[in-house]
Amino acid sequence: MKKLILFICLGLIVKAGYSQTSVVDFLKGGKADAGKLSQAYLQPYAFALGDGLNNGWYNSAETHKLLGFDLSVSLSGIQIPDKDRTFDISALGLTNMTVASGGNIAPTIAGSKNSGPQLNVNDPQGNKLVSFNTPGGTALNIVPVPMFQLGFGLLPHTDVIGRYVPDMNFGNNGEKMNIGFWGLGVKHNFMEWIPVLKDLPFDASIFGSYSEANAQSALVSNTSGFGSDNVYLSFLNDNNQMLKMKTKTTKYGLIVSKKLGVLTFFGGIGHSTSESTVDLTGTYTINTKVQVQGTDYVAKTDLVDPVALLFKTNNVSMDAGLRLKIMFLSLFASINKAEYTSYNAGVSVGMR
Repeated sequence: MKKLILFICLGLIVKAGYSQTSVVDFLKGGKADAGKLSQAYLQPYAFALGDGLNNGWYNSAETHKLLGFDLSVSLSGIQIPDKDRTFDISALGLTNMTVASGGNIAPTIAGSKNSGPQLNVNDPQGNKLVSFNTPGGTALNIVPVPMFQLGFGLLPHTDVIGRYVPDMNFGNNGEKMNIGFWGLGVKHNFMEWIPVLKDLPFDASIFGSYSEANAQSALVSNTSGFGSDNVYLSFLNDNNQMLKMKTKTTKYGLIVSKKLGVLTFFGGIGHSTSESTVDLTGTYTINTKVQVQGTDYVAKTDLVDPVALLFKTNNVSMDAGLRLKIMFLSLFASINKAEYTSYNAGVSVGMR
């Protein structure tokens, strides 16, 4: 079950984005246009994954005693706003593609499952070479990101929090995927060192974290021939065609909490960032049928490492939540605002 959850969530961009033939069809318009369309299509889930990796690090400003610990499992649901479920093709500045029908508004990966507008790929003279529809989305406007972590008291009034999933390999319908993840956080209750603050009826800590997730997927070979149009895309299944994703996140700030019996109210404010790269590597051949003096020829153009995308967020981060603790068991929930609004809930076991 743990592998299945990680496969679904960390591989969401990989599987839902480029395993669709329609998205790979973007390459028919050349590197520049393929990159612009892919960037607009994948951006909501890239942003959501960054927010998800920055969630769930804490549920109290209080720290453990030396060698105290807690093991927690949480799930974040990142809400994709309606404005990011579609994108405007006319705003992308495409050079080799034009909208043929269906209007300029296309679904992103978080949008409707229905295909988007039809695009024409044109030659330098403006003649149509091939047409295709932009891909539909997943119709999932809430992105789930689960997390497993261990926190323990390593130094006085200081918790060290670790997240780690070793590289795991999957195979499905000829595709191979590799996923790995790790993160490190530190929480320090500075009030315990200041006599005036120490006696105040609440806890306050400073916090910082760093996370990194890596995923890559081999693509299934596509060697279809010419149909009614004059262009097709082909590549060999030689293990060089890969979709690679890497996400790095940071978060730091102030946590404040107040304990009332079995309940703890907590909140945090700070700064969060995420940086995701999505790269399509390998050689992809664009085969174009041309006619010279009544004779058909096939012109081939090789695109090497055709897509390299960068998604970055930089936000004030705020969250507020509640924890219920009974003996060694705690239940907690919070709402968070960074690039998107998200919700987090989980359970932990441990001892202070």
